[in-house]
Amino acid sequence: MNKILVLICCLFYLNVIPFEVYAMTAEQKAHIHEHFEQIGIECIKDNTITEEDINNLRAHKIASGPDVPCFLACMLKEVGIMDDKGMLQKETALEHAKKIFNDAEELKLMEDYLHSCSHINDEAVSDGEKGCERASLAYKCMTENASQFGIEL
Repeated sequence: MNKILVLICCLFYLNVIPFEVYAMTAEQKAHIHEHFEQIGIECIKDNTITEEDINNLRAHKIASGPDVPCFLACMLKEVGIMDDKGMLQKETALEHAKKIFNDAEELKLMEDYLHSCSHINDEAVSDGEKGCERASLAYKCMTENASQFGIEL
């Protein structure tokens, strides 16, 4: 149970979707938290990650556990940032963001942020449609690029 609690906390802070864009309301944070909680519970069933991996992800570091890349791929696929072919899909992610962010400026920031990592689709990966390697590259890119857009992770 403690592992699940740590996972849930981790998922809230994962930067799959940036959380501190401008002034996020408590309602928006709660919506995101609930959404990621459900996704994380499903993704960890097939992609077991350790408490250390979770702590590294919370600290916005690349975790080294063998199932971390596929856990990230599962998360990205479930939130619509990655399609079933293992490719990043910024358009789908933006549609989801529109359900949370109402401000045009915030949505533009999200679009620019997601676009900053769209080059990941051009990277050669050895696992193809599985998307695990690409998910790790995307996570690293999103983590590194967040500050350029004034996003606090």
